Amino acid sequence: MTTVHRGSPVTTARHEALRSPLPAEQLALPAPTTWLRERAGQFAAVAERPFHLLFDLAEYTRRTGLPFAAHYVAQVYRGEPDARLGVPLMVINLAHVPTREAADRVFAHELMHLRVPSYGHKKQAFAWAQRALDQLASQPPPGL
Repeated sequence: MTTVHRGSPVTTARHEALRSPLPAEQLALPAPTTWLRERAGQFAAVAERPFHLLFDLAEYTRRTGLPFAAHYVAQVYRGEPDARLGVPLMVINLAHVPTREAADRVFAHELMHLRVPSYGHKKQAFAWAQRALDQLASQPPPGL
């Protein structure tokens, strides 16, 4: 699944409504790759779904065979239906994830596709994504 903010207005609104549990003073901070990798580990634990995190868009395309358009924000790949990967891939386009708040939304959104793939962009899927974010509130955020 792909997080693209050019989709349905309902999907966009549901994505933007996701609330990060980060302290207010951290929401607008940049999200360097070291922070993103730590946060990815926290999300994987909450979702009970490991994944490999990539930032190299060309590498993702090479490994999956899927095009990754410049306006895409993120995507998860579980493999083909008859050849699922042991550990799915997630790619994040750093150009579209400028803050930690944005990163939390992207992780929650993409992980909902790994955890409850049959839900698509339904209200229940975003409810799962928000519960995942809420569970992170009890964990200290990654270091600055």
